[in-house]
Amino acid sequence: MKPRPSKRVAFAPTPSIKDERHEREGLVLNEAAMETRQQQTTFTTCSFTFWNELVIWCSIIFYVADLCLDLWVCAAHFDAKKPKSGWFIFFCILLPNLYAGYKSLQWYLRAHELSPLRRPSVWIIRTLFFPISPILRYLDAWKYGRQARKHWKNHNLMLERKSFENYLVENAEVALLRLVIIFLEDAPIVVLNLAQLLQTPPDQWAKISEGRPDPEIVRLGSVIAKLSCTMTLGVVHYMSCNKLAWHLANTQNKKTQESDNSSTKDEWESKGRLSWAAELSIYCWQLLAITSRVIAYALFWVVHFNLLWIPILVRWTIHTLWIYFDVAEMSLINSIAFGGVYLFSFVTTSPGRQILRITLYYIITFGEHIIIAIFWYYGAPSNYFHNYGIGVMFGGTVGGMLFLAVYYGCFHPDKDSIWLRQKLADMQQRLREAKERQEHHSSV
Repeated sequence: MKPRPSKRVAFAPTPSIKDERHEREGLVLNEAAMETRQQQTTFTTCSFTFWNELVIWCSIIFYVADLCLDLWVCAAHFDAKKPKSGWFIFFCILLPNLYAGYKSLQWYLRAHELSPLRRPSVWIIRTLFFPISPILRYLDAWKYGRQARKHWKNHNLMLERKSFENYLVENAEVALLRLVIIFLEDAPIVVLNLAQLLQTPPDQWAKISEGRPDPEIVRLGSVIAKLSCTMTLGVVHYMSCNKLAWHLANTQNKKTQESDNSSTKDEWESKGRLSWAAELSIYCWQLLAITSRVIAYALFWVVHFNLLWIPILVRWTIHTLWIYFDVAEMSLINSIAFGGVYLFSFVTTSPGRQILRITLYYIITFGEHIIIAIFWYYGAPSNYFHNYGIGVMFGGTVGGMLFLAVYYGCFHPDKDSIWLRQKLADMQQRLREAKERQEHHSSV
């Protein structure tokens, strides 16, 4: 039987009430030692930077803008007398946000079991914000970050560290919720808009009717905005937040009462934080990979719309079972949600080496792309985008894999422990030893 998911970080076991009590007692016992250590510590910078604060507010703006854009596209389809696609977009907006609200409320209730919250107004607000729960999560993360900055200004490292940890786990949770919303809400809408654009000649896109932009212009703007901003940046944010949270949890598990708190902080920060170059390489990898995936389903939509559910259902089932049995802490409903995410992008769902998972994922992806390319080539020979569609589909996948290799080979924060680099280092070590033995024998 699978362990119960965490009240905080999504993929860690739930601590018991006894564990929480022991942790508080340990903090009390070490308080005097911590105060002495704080007096000897040089306060350089606060963990919660103004950049972190800016990211939170930009994330809230992106979430609201993305929701408004989806509603605008939905209304545009109804205005264009296309009720089927309009209702399709409406349910793509509704269902993922309801799932996110359910998960957020579930985490709140589990946190309430360990630390009861007796203010009814808080629960009323959480219930009212149920359909747009990420906003509350962003505000909670901002609150903990501001608390960390306040404690840093008061030269209280212990409370600053605790508040910053709360900020990290809140940020990781909201990044997970946004990831599910992005790929279960935005990705189907992008596929729909791309399929309709592929069926419309480009010379008919820029029409103005009755003083309003043509639906093709709305669709094209929605596709560009979602691919370049919402979807890709959402994956980058998720990967950066969870990597830092996982490394924090890992160093906490290794920490003992005698360990130096500042050294453990340096360890999880050095191995968990992504550099600008790393985030840029992840952005390029995900942008190209996600674009190739949505184009693949859009091509299949054009030629065999009635059969599109078959490859989606088959692949969704494969990824759901894969994640459920691969990640010990993943529940079935979370596995189903991430199975939908894997239809369009590979994201890490557990710490550790990912080379086998990535290899298997791209083998499945290339196989599916070959099948879709055959259907598209023989099913739409007269389409204006006949050759461009296949080129972008395979080119995006190959380009994404190149940036994937750049990230893991050059900019990964723990790149020295990557399997391929270790194998190359071992090979170089053996070659050096063989060369030294050969030189020794020749000199003798």
